[in-house]
Amino acid sequence: MRIRPFLLALAAAALFGAATPFSKSLLADLSPFQLSGLLYLGAAAGVLPIALRGRGLLRPWAMDTRTRRLLLGAVIFGGIVGPVLMLFGLRMAAAASVALWLNLEAVATALLGVWVFRDHLGRNGWIGAAGILLASVLLSWGQGAAGWQAGLLVAGACVCWGLDNHMTALIDGIT
Repeated sequence: MRIRPFLLALAAAALFGAATPFSKSLLADLSPFQLSGLLYLGAAAGVLPIALRGRGLLRPWAMDTRTRRLLLGAVIFGGIVGPVLMLFGLRMAAAASVALWLNLEAVATALLGVWVFRDHLGRNGWIGAAGILLASVLLSWGQGAAGWQAGLLVAGACVCWGLDNHMTALIDGIT
């Protein structure tokens, strides 16, 4: 096993885990809409040099209609609606709870895959999805109405990101 990919994966996991509490602290001064825009602007600034280094960016007008629709859906669900829902949920709940609820993205992606995109989910996949769902419900249980509302907002964000995952997987020629 090469060390560098392992360290990069570990760093990515640490940064992902730190993003929720860091975002919670920023919500004291920014609205969910402002913070969402800043987070995605930062992500775009980080990815742009890598995208430009390759064969260049594929222009939207050079894409076929299906690809443009998938890309638009991915941007709307994954880049706008999902982050805003998550940040509204984060505003109402503890960062630790929201960080754990974000595991619902795997459940949403799997269930959307089965129900909408005709993917197959094996027995272990169903067991894993059920476990994540049960843990999320238990996490919300003792937090009252605010916990349920925040959990539903984060779950809605995860559904948006599940749609984004499937839409980007269906886009041809963009990566």
